[in-house]
Formats: sequence, structure tokens, C-alpha cells
Amino acid sequence: MGCALPVTVIEPSGRSLATSLAEYRSSGTLLLFLALRDVRLRYRQTALGVGWAILQPLLPMLIFAAVFSRLRLQTGGIPYPLFVFSGFAPWIFISNAVAGASPTFVNNFEMINKIYFPRAVLPMAVVAALALDGMVAAIAVLAVSAWYGYGPIWTWMLLPIVGAAALVVAMAAGVAAASLTAVLRDVKNAVPFLVQLWMYASPVLYPMEWIPAPFRRIAGFNPVAGVLEAFRSCLFGTAPDWMLLAQSGFSMVVLVGFAIGLFHRLEADLAERV
Repeated sequence: MGCALPVTVIEPSGRSLATSLAEYRSSGTLLLFLALRDVRLRYRQTALGVGWAILQPLLPMLIFAAVFSRLRLQTGGIPYPLFVFSGFAPWIFISNAVAGASPTFVNNFEMINKIYFPRAVLPMAVVAALALDGMVAAIAVLAVSAWYGYGPIWTWMLLPIVGAAALVVAMAAGVAAASLTAVLRDVKNAVPFLVQLWMYASPVLYPMEWIPAPFRRIAGFNPVAGVLEAFRSCLFGTAPDWMLLAQSGFSMVVLVGFAIGLFHRLEADLAERV
């Protein structure tokens, strides 16, 4: 008498991938609710609010600009501070999304073990909430670009497509990181280090032309490289590197497929793993 009975979550098993995808298509309301919850929690009792979305890329830009501007680095005629700012704005969104999504399954183990719902909605909601920061940072980049004399130009209308690509990369990497963290807790500690390495392997602080020719095409298979190349091309009206975009697009498809396949294998017993 008076003893609480354990709650057992019955996970659907034997579902096809198509059935799972259909289930997620009908979970838009839940995704929106969780994303809005994350936004409210992140900005509750903060003085600057979404201003942090501008400060996060702005402060590193000021530091790197102060250190390297006098070296007269070649960035295709683009002032180095603006070049760095245009790299940090999308990169910080992606890096924050991966780092924030990584522990979501572990941090929400009580919810996962009590009720059934489409599990991948948890990391996806974290990424969707951070998309607000990404949009604010992008608007700040547009304003700084106009101040430097770049734009407005018609290619700015293509920026939402680039933003969608960045969102896909962030969600795929976030779901993959969350899935791996549920299996191996060491991943949670490794993610910040791996994200840092990913930044230096991406053309955030430097243009692709700085990479030695033998390694340049290998570096093009970085999905973030294509996002940054497309973002800067639309922002400054420069000709894009179509080969780089093709390579990066291919790796993006591979990343999405890996994330979906990995999560689909773990989903059936996710409640027991966390």
C-alpha cells in the first residue's frame, strides 16, 4: 500500500522508416510548443535578450579583426572584419545548435520514460529555437554589410534558402549528436571539442583559397563550407564556387541520411538507453 508503481513506456517496434517519417510530419504542433518553451527559458530574466545573438558573432569578429586586420589578409576584396562577421553569424547558430541538442535525450530522460512521443522532436526543437538567434544575427550581418557598402542587392533574396540549408545541417548534426550521446555519455564531453575542430576546419576565419590546392577539394566535403560559401556569395554578390557547393551538398545529404538511419536504429529502445 502506498507504493508507487513503476511506469513502463511501450515503444513502438518494427516500424518502417516511412511510417516514422509520417509520424514526424504530424508532430509540428509539438515541435513548435517545445521550441517556444526553449526560447522563453533562454531569454527569461535576461537584460539583452536576443541581443546576445548579435554579440556572439560580433565579439569574436572584433577580436580577430583587431589581431589580423593589419596583416592585410586577402579575402577577395571584402574587409576582413566583415568577412569574419559573415562567417561567425551562421557558424555560431550551427555550433550552438549541435552543442545544445547533444544532451537533449539524456536531460529529458524522465519525459522519455513516462510517455511516448516522436523522440527526435526534442533535439529538433532546440535547433528550431536557436533559429531565432540565427535570423537576428543574419539581419545584423546585412546591416553591417550595407554600412560597408555591400548591398542591398538582389542576391539577398536568396538568403532564406541558405538559411534553410544551415537549418538542415544543424538539425541533422544535432539529432546525430543526441543519438550518440544516448549511447555513449563520453560524446557529451567530446562535442564542445569536436565543434571547435569543426570551426577551424570550416572557412569561418579564412577563405577556401587559403587552403593548399591538394586539400581544398577534400575540405569542400564539409557541409558547413557550402553554407558559408553560399551565404557570402549571396551577401556580397560574388560568383559562387559551384564545385564546392556540389561537394558540400552531397555531404549534407550523407549527413542527413546518417542522422536518420542512426536515430531510427536507436529509437525503439531509446527509453532504456537514457
